Amino acid sequence: MVIATSSPTPRRLGGKEGRLVTLVFATIVGLSAGTNYLFSAYAPQLASRLALSSTQLNLIGSAGNLGVYLSGIPIGRLVDRHGPTFLLIFSAVALSSAYLIIRSIYFGGQDGIFSAIGVPGLALMEMFTGIGSTAALAAAGNAIALSFKKTRATALSLVLSGFGLSAFFYSSIWRKISPTTSDPTAALLLLLALGCGASMALGAITIRRPAIIIPATPAPVPPPSIVVNSPSPDDSEDDADTIAAGLFPSERTPLVRSNSSKSVHDEVISVSGWGLARELDFWLLFVFNGLCSGCGLMYINNVGTLVRTLALSPGSSDQPPWHVAVQQAKLVSLLSVFNCLGRLLTGFLSDFMLHRAPAKWMFSRIWWNVSTAVMLVVAQITISRASTIDGVWAGLTVPTILVGLAHGSVFGISGIIGLERIGIKHFSGNNGVLALAPAIFGQATNLMFGKIYDHQASQFSKHPSVLAASTCTLGRDCHLLSFRITTMMAVLALGFGMVLSNRQSMKRRAA
Repeated sequence: MVIATSSPTPRRLGGKEGRLVTLVFATIVGLSAGTNYLFSAYAPQLASRLALSSTQLNLIGSAGNLGVYLSGIPIGRLVDRHGPTFLLIFSAVALSSAYLIIRSIYFGGQDGIFSAIGVPGLALMEMFTGIGSTAALAAAGNAIALSFKKTRATALSLVLSGFGLSAFFYSSIWRKISPTTSDPTAALLLLLALGCGASMALGAITIRRPAIIIPATPAPVPPPSIVVNSPSPDDSEDDADTIAAGLFPSERTPLVRSNSSKSVHDEVISVSGWGLARELDFWLLFVFNGLCSGCGLMYINNVGTLVRTLALSPGSSDQPPWHVAVQQAKLVSLLSVFNCLGRLLTGFLSDFMLHRAPAKWMFSRIWWNVSTAVMLVVAQITISRASTIDGVWAGLTVPTILVGLAHGSVFGISGIIGLERIGIKHFSGNNGVLALAPAIFGQATNLMFGKIYDHQASQFSKHPSVLAASTCTLGRDCHLLSFRITTMMAVLALGFGMVLSNRQSMKRRAA
């Protein structure tokens, strides 16, 4: 919003205190915007109660992922037009309502609400959790990006790390309250509904984009779609190009030029629309992000199923249900913590190595993609070799750590890399197109896992204590082929990462 006033000197409302409040509550919002990562914590119990096959369960989980990624472009435009408050209110309603309805479906079993809405209705609710998550993160990230300049990647990484830490935060609370409840799964879904609703409501009250006061004379008031920024000595943290950028800036917002030499790069490079189709770097980034996120999302959505499968494998000692549930919660928490660390480390370290490290140690941000792909290759190999739910190397602990770090790294830095290479002016639309990569590749790998798992389950006899006909009891053979395929995907991603890192066009310094 542009406000006219007779004050001779433009100044920004809020100052450092306002930025701090925005950062704190944006991080709180981020902490409740990543609850999709908790799907694998309640998915096996949901499948057992509703007699879902692995393919059906992965369709439902993928719907949540699709809600996250496919809503990026329209939500980016909404946050530009209406600001963060509207989207945070929408997010509060969407997340709390969706989790409460999923809880009701779980309670009713096959004869309750599920008999009327079926898998499509349940998938729609999961999709709403994804859309609500994207709305919350877009609102919080947009306000942060408009408030910080010199530490833009660091500030955004704090919000994104909260997003990655969501599963750990809520699963930790869940483990504390589970012994006091008769149905831990129902308690988790209620916790998610109340926690997400409260967090987004707090964000709607406290998070504001920085306001600009424009003198009435002599300068004319620009149209509302143009945001003008004249930094004051007290606001050296902010710059005009940041106002133009945001996390999801409008494609219609003109790039406001700055006198700073650091802005030149952003002013010169501006690719959008059909121009992206002619940019080889864009497609290399698109495929790299897709391959990495496909590997990560398949594991994230199915880690609960993997734990249950390994616990029922031939030769393994009988594990009580509570032990399996505890292992599921531990791995989800571990995944969340290292997802958070991946987002934080790539933000802090890439800023440091690009801007503050000694000259001989400086390197382009794009090289972080190589380390990400290496972690994914090692993770896929160790997952395929895991034969028990316990143990660091023989179990799922090490691959969970590696997948968390790699997945967090991809999503912690891909937006900044795209901004530096493709430009700020149309970053909203471009980032939304890049977000299609995880939606496409994640959907494909999740469905692949479900099909392979169901095929294995249908071909062999079941454990006598298992009632669900869709449960596979062959241990790692249930999913071995899936992770052999994702191992090849990770190796291919490593190749794409090496190509990107050696292209001169990708070695540009951040503006």
